[in-house]
Amino acid sequence: MTTANVPHINDGLPIDWTPQLIALDIDDTLTVHLGDMKPRVIEAIAGVRAKGIDVVLATGRSFDTTTPVARDAGIDGHVVCSNGAILGDVAKNKIIEAVTFDATPVVEQLTELVPGAVFAVEDMHGVFYTTHMFSTGPLGLRIEEVSMEELTKEPVVRLVMRSNRHTEEAFGEAAAQLGFHQVVYGVADVAWMDVGPHDVSKASMLHEVCARRDIPAERVVAIGDNWNDVQMLKWAGLGVAMGHAVPEIQAQANLITLDEPGDGVAAVLEAIAAS
Repeated sequence: MTTANVPHINDGLPIDWTPQLIALDIDDTLTVHLGDMKPRVIEAIAGVRAKGIDVVLATGRSFDTTTPVARDAGIDGHVVCSNGAILGDVAKNKIIEAVTFDATPVVEQLTELVPGAVFAVEDMHGVFYTTHMFSTGPLGLRIEEVSMEELTKEPVVRLVMRSNRHTEEAFGEAAAQLGFHQVVYGVADVAWMDVGPHDVSKASMLHEVCARRDIPAERVVAIGDNWNDVQMLKWAGLGVAMGHAVPEIQAQANLITLDEPGDGVAAVLEAIAAS
């Protein structure tokens, strides 16, 4: 794929309309991974909110790890968490909608495809349960070790599989066999796979948020950097990819912004506020 025809924020906004809602990914978009927000982006968020534009965080994080970021950003309304499976209210500190699924058949299938993998699930309250303890990082604050039998006894919003013995290619082969689930996978310090409910994504829950506020998708700006952002970028009236995103993701967007987390978001928001 090529990004040659995708405009850059340095050349201005490619739209002639004012957004009603702006959806922001967190990690490596709004902030450096596990980092703090820059004053510039906090001011830019305040600037668009002063114009009456809603700002919603849309993230793979759980509700508990999203709300502190929202409060730091001055956002007190809805947040979309767990890659679209959770809708939360920051002001009420409450999860108001959760989309769940039965992870039992998926775990059984993946156990055969990826022997020795470690599994974790997130319940509708944002609590993680795992067969082997590990740091959930920005995903969630609470994690408990349980038996494999206990792991899937209740419906979940997310299943995470980790392995330091398998490659991204092996996970890709396993992901291809989970056709009816939302799947994101990759490799960093360990190979991982994030499995969610069928037809659930950041875009699907943002659609629900917009329906509650009578906002058309054509008046939404979405900014992200990773594969779990692609559907959101394609759904929004203006999908903005971070400058550091891989070309395949940038090619799905309508605009490319600066490389640096925080600054890339601020550049877009400042242009919107000034228009």
